[in-house]
Amino acid sequence: MLGQCAFCDCNRICAKKGVSCVPVDKEQILAEYTEEEKAIMKAAAYVEATYYMKYTRIQETAAFAHEMGCKKLGLAFCNGLREELALIARYFVQEGFEVESICCKNCAIPKNKLGLTQNNPDNPKESMCNPKNQALYLNSKGCEMFISAGLCVGHDTIFNKNCDGPVTTLVVKDRVLAHNPLGAIYSGYWKTVLGIRE
Repeated sequence: MLGQCAFCDCNRICAKKGVSCVPVDKEQILAEYTEEEKAIMKAAAYVEATYYMKYTRIQETAAFAHEMGCKKLGLAFCNGLREELALIARYFVQEGFEVESICCKNCAIPKNKLGLTQNNPDNPKESMCNPKNQALYLNSKGCEMFISAGLCVGHDTIFNKNCDGPVTTLVVKDRVLAHNPLGAIYSGYWKTVLGIRE
């Protein structure tokens, strides 16, 4: 059966030998890709093959955007990462891009307006994250590629869904593990806590 690849018992023959673990109509699968998606695949393959183990993800993001012919990038970021994003934005500008950015707390709408759970219930002015408006703002500025940086789990899904173009994730938020979610998988302690220790 195609899928359930996290529990693969075929020794990854798809990657190692170019053989599907089940019979598939490869032409039918390829026909599912739009012309835009084929262009994205071409640019992504070029970046992977050219800069494999040479570029950081920040550099790869710029290289991919160049390969796609993008001139204007939209950065949607967590307010807690504003110092990091100032440096990242500076890097993209150095790489020749026009950069628009917007933080998660844009518009300063109190959480209680939507009945949202607050981190500090005693603060009547605790602002909600506003991922839909992050996307709408960047759309309105004519961004050609969208970069998600540290948006909360769930908020990132709303942002991605509302962007008018391709979205890539540069930073995944993990407040406990310094924004490195795989740290939990590489740590014996966290594997025990999660109940997945072998």
